Amino acid sequence: MKAKRFRIQNFRNIDDSGWILLDQVTAFVGRNESGKTTLLKALHKFNPASTEPYDPMREFPRDRYMRDFVGGGSKGSDWPVCSVAFAVDDALKADMADLLPPDQIPPTEVIATRYYDGSITFEYEPDIAEQPLSPEPVLAGLKAFASGARRLRAPTPEQEEATAETRNALAQWATQWQDKLKGSADLRGDAGAKMLAKLKAEAETKSSPQTADLVEALHEAVDPVLEAAKEGPVLPKLDSLIEDALPVLIYFENYGVLDSAIYLPRFLEDLQRDRNNPRVRTINAMFKHVALDAKDIADLGAEEARAQRQNGQQPNAETVAKDQRRKEERAIRLNSASNDISTRFSDWWSQRRHKIRYHADGDYFRIWVADDRRPDVEIELEARSKGFQWFFSFYLVFLVESEEGHKDAILLLDEPGMNLHPTAQQELLAFFERLAEKNQLVYTTHSPFLVDGEHIYRVRPVTEDNTGHSRISADTWPRDRETIFPLQAAAGYAMLRGLFQHKKNVLVEGMSDYYYLHALNQQCRAKGLPALSEDIYITPCGGTKLVGHIAALFLGQDVRPLILLDSDEAGRVRRDALLKELYLGKDSNIVMLDDALQQPGATVEIEDILGEDVILPVLNPLLSEPLRLPEEEGRTRSLPDRIKASAKEKDIDLPDGWKTTVALQLVSSWSQQGVVLPDPVLERAGKLFFAIQERFAASAPAQLPAWLR
Repeated sequence: MKAKRFRIQNFRNIDDSGWILLDQVTAFVGRNESGKTTLLKALHKFNPASTEPYDPMREFPRDRYMRDFVGGGSKGSDWPVCSVAFAVDDALKADMADLLPPDQIPPTEVIATRYYDGSITFEYEPDIAEQPLSPEPVLAGLKAFASGARRLRAPTPEQEEATAETRNALAQWATQWQDKLKGSADLRGDAGAKMLAKLKAEAETKSSPQTADLVEALHEAVDPVLEAAKEGPVLPKLDSLIEDALPVLIYFENYGVLDSAIYLPRFLEDLQRDRNNPRVRTINAMFKHVALDAKDIADLGAEEARAQRQNGQQPNAETVAKDQRRKEERAIRLNSASNDISTRFSDWWSQRRHKIRYHADGDYFRIWVADDRRPDVEIELEARSKGFQWFFSFYLVFLVESEEGHKDAILLLDEPGMNLHPTAQQELLAFFERLAEKNQLVYTTHSPFLVDGEHIYRVRPVTEDNTGHSRISADTWPRDRETIFPLQAAAGYAMLRGLFQHKKNVLVEGMSDYYYLHALNQQCRAKGLPALSEDIYITPCGGTKLVGHIAALFLGQDVRPLILLDSDEAGRVRRDALLKELYLGKDSNIVMLDDALQQPGATVEIEDILGEDVILPVLNPLLSEPLRLPEEEGRTRSLPDRIKASAKEKDIDLPDGWKTTVALQLVSSWSQQGVVLPDPVLERAGKLFFAIQERFAASAPAQLPAWLR
């Protein structure tokens, strides 16, 4: 199952975080003491790889502990801590379908909530209503039994009196059971099964040549209900299935930098005694990564000849030969492992090319490192930079443990890579992307170089309010200067790279345009529709008014970006201003949406490419009541203008930054759930991308495919 979002409540300085979206890689950014680590720890204890329960005395909000937790007389089961919403994959849906009635659709989403006492509850979407097992079929069977009993015929006239007693007794027995069952609205479960089994056993005692058919008919009515009762409720079985499928959460705080000299006997003792010690864990990962066994390396270094000499014995030639062969085998293994680690590590670390050599001398294991600048000079690992030591250790632990014990896991990293140079931190982002191919990854940072400027929508800013409580900005950036600085710096760094490295740049008005264009471009490329080439770089300007200022920065570097503007009043005013000065005589470098979409003169914004059927289902949950847009003849207004007008008419407040909020949620959900947008949406996007590509084309423009015209 893939985690889509999570929510923390009643944990340290977080009363309620609200729902926080999770991507395949998610970054929590904030200054020190803002609550980033608190979020990770609360999430980790939801389903940790090793038992680590919530502790209300230490973790329930201190200002409410006596009043709410102790004074309220509540139990741990009354207080939720962490809720996680998971998308259900096809394999799990199939397992759930086996437990559900044939007409019940398996859920597509499960929300699991962990409480302070360790208990867990589940909610399903679509909701699964446990259908009660009605006694009606059995009641009908008993009614038929009683009716048949009253019509029993006496075998002979002499037996009429005895038969009459039998009739009354059987009818009275059936009536008594009817009265019992009428009080049971739901027979599902052990109690119902026991009752029906008792009914069936008693019915068996009523069997005789005269009543055999009646008893058999009653059994036929009871048997299917009894089997259903034995199966018990469906929801507990579903809950158990989901609980077994929950991914574990692995929390990394101290990565345990490797020592270059390892005393093997001491390490083997530590491995037995404290396997989870960060240093021991990293050394163990190093051996596993290249398929070495520390005990084998230690055993192969043992010298029987030396032991014999110490005991006053003269070793024979056979003993010396065995010692020599073991040392040769150890040297060959270490040489092979050295070549392997050097090659594999170089694929990840491109600051320099390194040659890593593993060397064993008696009971000591050492790590030597040379680089491509001084290939003949080997230096002990601890003499290399702290950044190199950290990354090498981090690389070993994560690569090995994510391959082995952490499959179906969510990896949580607290402040990774703080010792790395900024360029190496950028490489760490690429490392995260590769790790996230197999495991979702969540990390905290306050470094702008560990914020992916290409995927700003993955960032969740964390701030502390005036009361000392953490706040998570799920949809918009906060105003706190220290928190927003890494985000601004990351966005600026991404822009500067485009400024100096990319000759094909497209400036768009805002973040919603940026989000939509990236996501639509990926989908168009996947469908074989016109899409932007890899060398085209999109930069958001923060509003129509700032487009000219950002364009001037590019022009100062002899790069003339293409400008994409909404064809609303603000966009047309900005176009006219640009054509008078910065873009005088460069009309083709400004693309208006109405022209690109072949709707000349229409008022069009980026949301019109998607349409109200895509936008409104995400916008409406943000509003006090849902909007329904009236039909508009000729569609003279853009979709955002129609939304604003409808909201004003119904006196509904649109939240600040609603366009960016909707864009962020849509793009994240498309990425998480693999949503493929309808063909008309992608065809409109294809027209826009074709128009942009056409403006960049140096030769004669290509023809738009006929089916897109």
